[in-house]
Amino acid sequence: MIEIVIYPMKNTPDGGATLCEPPEDPDSYDVVVHSDDGTSLAETEDLPSYDEAIAAVDRFLLEFPRADVNYGDF
Repeated sequence: MIEIVIYPMKNTPDGGATLCEPPEDPDSYDVVVHSDDGTSLAETEDLPSYDEAIAAVDRFLLEFPRADVNYGDF
């Protein structure tokens, strides 16, 4: 089973990013397509809004139409 996941991200002082945990608001979003074994098949990073992350999911669903989607509501 292929899964598309939206990850809310928080910027770190060293210029990187880490998974954002509530109650903090994310700085950006990453969208990753995972295979059954966890391998990343496709991804997009640093999307500035949740709406843009949803649009990326829609684009990935064109390529992976049977994928499950995790919208990042952890």
